[in-house]
Amino acid sequence: MSVRELRDHLGRRVDAARHTGEHTIIEKYGEVHAVLVPYAWWTEQQTPEGQGTLAP
Repeated sequence: MSVRELRDHLGRRVDAARHTGEHTIIEKYGEVHAVLVPYAWWTEQQTPEGQGTLAP
């Protein structure tokens, strides 16, 4: 999904992440720049050794 499309559908994409576990790949100028993932999934990916950082 392009940044432009994401701007128009951000609320829906956040709901899809939370309720269905859907990940959204975000592109800018045709290159992948980020991924919107469910917070629950992201926290599961963090290691106990503190390799990842949790948002407040």
